[in-house]
Amino acid sequence: MARRSGVRIDMTPMVDVAFLLLIFFMSTTQFKPAEHVAVELPASRSEIHVPETGTIILTVTEAGRIFISSEAGVDAQELGRYDVLNTVVAWRGRNPAAVVVVKGDKDVDFGTIADVMDALAEAKTLRFNLMTDFERRTPPPEVSDADESRRG
Repeated sequence: MARRSGVRIDMTPMVDVAFLLLIFFMSTTQFKPAEHVAVELPASRSEIHVPETGTIILTVTEAGRIFISSEAGVDAQELGRYDVLNTVVAWRGRNPAAVVVVKGDKDVDFGTIADVMDALAEAKTLRFNLMTDFERRTPPPEVSDADESRRG
């Protein structure tokens, strides 16, 4: 009876292809650009996603400074408290279908956010999104039978 020899597959070409794909994806990937104005968003459990294009972003910092920008965030311009209405009307005139997003720092005074929302109402922008960080629900801790017997 003749002995069969095992089949040997050369893995070198597959490793080469894997590294070429890795280099390709690393060199062509576009990362999210750094934000011009960074704020610490409040947490919520809402899972509504804001579109990545066609947005007007109003950012309110902890110090109460207000900025307006498009989705890229590179064209951020600072607004005075009384300039919000006219600026929002002008930006909406350029892109009437744009979604307005308010990004307020979690520690900002509510009066500043209320002023921004009042300006949006006066600009007839009654639908806007408040941006938050997604907070994952943590499951309640497991209760063992030993803990139940100690309680009661």
